Amino acid sequence: MFAEVIPLVRLPKKLSFFDYEVPQEIEGQIKIGQIVVIPFRGKKIKGVVGNIKKEAQKVNAPIKKILKILSDEPIIDEKGLDLLSWIADYYVSSLPLVAKTFLPEPPLVKRSRTFPENYLSKQLTVSKSDAEEIKKLLALLSDDKKISLLHFDNFKNKTVILLKCAEKAIAEGRGVLILEPQVPDVLGILPYFVNLFPDKTAVLHGEMSKTEYWQQWQKIKSGKAGIVIGTRSALCAPLAKIGLVIVDNEESSDFKQSDQNPRYDTRETSLKRAEITGAKIIFTSQAPRPETYFLSKNRPDAQYLASTMTPRFPTVLVDMNGEIKNKNFSPLSEKIKEEISSVLTKKQKIVLLLNRRGGSTLILCRDCDYVFRCKRCDNPLTCHENECNLPNKLICHNCGSEEPISLKCPNCQGSSIKYAGMGTQALEREIKKIFPEKKILRIDSDSETANIGKKIAEADILIGTQFFIRNYLIQTQDVGLVGIFSADTLLYRPDFRSSEKTFSWLRSIINFAHSLKTVIIIQTFFPNNFVIQGAAGIKPDEFYGEELDNRLNLNYPPFGFLAKLSYADKNAETCLKEASNLYEKIKNGLAPLAEISVDEKPRLQKNKFFCKIILKFSERNRRAVKDFLEENIPDEWTIDIDPESLL
Repeated sequence: MFAEVIPLVRLPKKLSFFDYEVPQEIEGQIKIGQIVVIPFRGKKIKGVVGNIKKEAQKVNAPIKKILKILSDEPIIDEKGLDLLSWIADYYVSSLPLVAKTFLPEPPLVKRSRTFPENYLSKQLTVSKSDAEEIKKLLALLSDDKKISLLHFDNFKNKTVILLKCAEKAIAEGRGVLILEPQVPDVLGILPYFVNLFPDKTAVLHGEMSKTEYWQQWQKIKSGKAGIVIGTRSALCAPLAKIGLVIVDNEESSDFKQSDQNPRYDTRETSLKRAEITGAKIIFTSQAPRPETYFLSKNRPDAQYLASTMTPRFPTVLVDMNGEIKNKNFSPLSEKIKEEISSVLTKKQKIVLLLNRRGGSTLILCRDCDYVFRCKRCDNPLTCHENECNLPNKLICHNCGSEEPISLKCPNCQGSSIKYAGMGTQALEREIKKIFPEKKILRIDSDSETANIGKKIAEADILIGTQFFIRNYLIQTQDVGLVGIFSADTLLYRPDFRSSEKTFSWLRSIINFAHSLKTVIIIQTFFPNNFVIQGAAGIKPDEFYGEELDNRLNLNYPPFGFLAKLSYADKNAETCLKEASNLYEKIKNGLAPLAEISVDEKPRLQKNKFFCKIILKFSERNRRAVKDFLEENIPDEWTIDIDPESLL
């Protein structure tokens, strides 16, 4: 008897499994999905049994024997192994690496201590009008559609819907898998499920210890837990009879693993898991990705459900072009100044948000239009200020290089230097001029976070970037005004997702303001842009219509497929030469099947130079392109299928 064993180690993408002889003394115990110990390249390592067969593949080397079985029972079933194989194939990665990513390993000491599950328990109550809306949506979610997109704007009511759907699945004897973007999202929704299903809920995420993770995995595998809540690593949780997959806040880029292999997308992989197991899948989002929106509108087995449970509060758009025409050159419009004064008299907090830290975000010479750029990576430098609000250094936010402030242009030696654009430091300085007696707190990745909770509670005006939005916005209480500055900054990044990211960023802030029933003001130079109009709730459907039209014209997802190939080297010339050589090879092999582009200049980041090659191809050619990538791309290159960004 022989077993195909998948080693739980990092291996090149062409390697998948190896044949091992099953010793006679364990023939009656060996099962598909078990963890075993095998000799591999002079070491004893762990592997998972992928198949059992009578004959081994013919190889020149002698067939080695399995040393012992580590898990008495399989830790994953055959459908789970099918999913692992699909991930490896779709994302052009090695099956051993995929298995190592998703499968926990048994602790060395079997009688390890049990960790107490001291999870909080919370209840939710909703108004009568919301209850009626929830009832209607639940009726639609109960039909035969396999895929549903719930476009929500109210966290509480969305959570009630998910609880009801989970309750129905559990009553039918089916398991529920709930995937969240980050650990705080898991901990945010967990108490409501613990309240309803105290003994049936398990948690899986990357911040748990290996022993905790293993114990939770065993709780799921044994059938004691029918509900699993976790981050993307929980994708392969061993629910035996899974009936419902929920991908919560599906618009989050955290669902795409982009920093290491395998570079899988949780949303796409969740669809595959639902297909393999016959489960229903619900995507929830306050700003759905265009791909998911298109899927829900166009697949026969899918549906789009828009929640209108929260009454809309007006979002005020301020055209900054008009401010300049009226000789107001301050970053604060007259409207937002008036509103800040009004809210402060009510003893409420002001939250002002923008997406850039620093003082000035562009330094240029008025005489020759020279832009001050980083000498290492050529990115524009940002001006940072000292405690006296005076420019004291130029910083590159890409590679971290610092340069002293220059009083002369290095290009023309002129002294007419302009500090343009606005970051959090510049906004803080302007606010202090207008409201000098108020406590102002700036929170960005440059800020000190010691005693941050107390500082937020004492502040009158809070100024923050995405760092503040992600980490502290939800904790901020008694807010009377939310203001968004430079709402357009993300719009014109050279990436096909720039509109989508701007829309999502604005919607998350607007929904937060609506939940607090507070005023929200958006300052923009492009108030009629379809992204701004859609996010503000003036023409929400037009955002998806225009964005999808733009992507169709350029053959971007969901109408085409993308692959990003990346290479890094400490030497710029080596990096560029490697990229040029591979580009020629790909062009010769794939030119009729894909659009191909290559960087003309390496990009410096974290002391390494990076070059990338972008492939754009159709569904018809997808298989051929992936086969070519698997056979021809060196292992030193990173392959990112369906990349989150092309930058």
